[in-house]
Amino acid sequence: MLTSLQANILKFHGRNFAHHLFFRFIDGQSEPAATWIKEFASTRLTTALKQLEDSKLRRSDQNFDGGPIFTLSLAATGYDFLNKNDQKPDSITFQNRMRNNSDLLLDSPDDWDKEFTGQIDLLIIVADDNNATASDEASQIISQTAPFAVLLKNQRGNVLKTEVGVGIEHFGYADGVSQPMYLADEINDQEQPRIWDDKTNLDRLLVKEDKIDTNEFYGSYLVFRKLNQNVLAFKDAEGDNREALPSTKPDTALLPRVKDSSGNDNIELPGAMIVGRFENGTPVTMRSNEFQNDLPPTANLNPHRPTNDFDYSDDIGELALKCPYHAHIRLMNPRNGDPKADPSDLRTHRITRRGMPYDDNFDNENVRIPDEHILSITDDMLKKQKGINVGLLFMCYQNDIANAFEILQGFWAQGDIAPNADLKGIDSIISQASQDSRVLPEQWGVQGKVNPVKFDHFVTMKGGEYFFTPSKNFLMNL
Repeated sequence: MLTSLQANILKFHGRNFAHHLFFRFIDGQSEPAATWIKEFASTRLTTALKQLEDSKLRRSDQNFDGGPIFTLSLAATGYDFLNKNDQKPDSITFQNRMRNNSDLLLDSPDDWDKEFTGQIDLLIIVADDNNATASDEASQIISQTAPFAVLLKNQRGNVLKTEVGVGIEHFGYADGVSQPMYLADEINDQEQPRIWDDKTNLDRLLVKEDKIDTNEFYGSYLVFRKLNQNVLAFKDAEGDNREALPSTKPDTALLPRVKDSSGNDNIELPGAMIVGRFENGTPVTMRSNEFQNDLPPTANLNPHRPTNDFDYSDDIGELALKCPYHAHIRLMNPRNGDPKADPSDLRTHRITRRGMPYDDNFDNENVRIPDEHILSITDDMLKKQKGINVGLLFMCYQNDIANAFEILQGFWAQGDIAPNADLKGIDSIISQASQDSRVLPEQWGVQGKVNPVKFDHFVTMKGGEYFFTPSKNFLMNL
């Protein structure tokens, strides 16, 4: 199975730089397109097996470079163009395309980047740790595909990391911390004993293709969304800039102040309660301060390695007082924190995220992204960008778009998950809706006065599409 499954599905490709190449096929050129894709699958496409073998070598030899990663995904129209309608994945949601589900997702396709407003047939991802190598490989593919496909967008992405190596997004919060785990080495590497286990069945991720003889081949549905982030406005609104404000400048914070467990004002705490984690990844349900030791001695938290071993079982009530029901990570993965829902049922909607940040201020092929732009990122560096043309290339794999991504974005992000309809609230980070019913307690973990919250629209959807990432076997037999 691993010899035909594409890379990046079971495990993130882990490269610092990536080019996401979006194409529309040229009418009448299906034969040369199929011929090139077959050759590409045979010689360039990266399989899950190669990725895992290279990862194992990397762990034993830090000087080993596995080289670039290549993946290829098709939109529903891509299957039609290649005359493979009979083998097109049967998901109605996939075939309907993302823009036609905008009423559910609350997207505004008229406001998307123009490159995403028309028909997209093909997505090729090229990723490498070397910026120049990734660019060169992407340029070769663009040149080779020109006879049968029009390049719509070469969307570059690059990781952001703190000085201790934690991956973050442009708002400054640890990203990609909580992921379903499918591989034994990752599952067994979890701390023991555990409160929360991320071990996940492969049928949450993989979709079986046609069986040939005794061989079984698998692919996965891929969702792509370009999400612009207004960094400066977000930092101002969450109160992160309060200490830097001159006395003559009004406080622009939209989040009320919240006292920590010791009764002290904590500037970072309101934002952490909106996200669900502090910027370094510490879960806010476990601590009221990023580095404060207000936990029992048995709790093992490393501020430089965000833990994922927690749930919300001790923060359930009419109002969650540590991590609100409307916190981003709690809505996206309620764990054991929704008393009205079966935890095992909630797990069936999980997605496997593979996104990375982007900065379109470096969109010229001849402009090299400086190393300091991806490593040792600080809050001050993020604020200076002012949120212009920066954001997250959100990508996720799943076995069913309607039952996974669309549940999270179309329902849970709008607040349709938490037990109390009056206090749940929308997801302040990714929801495209507006709503004022959210509140934060005046003090973390203490029943009492609450203050209203109006905090949203710092993330704008700029375009995307639904794809299927088929097996190498399928591509080799076009």
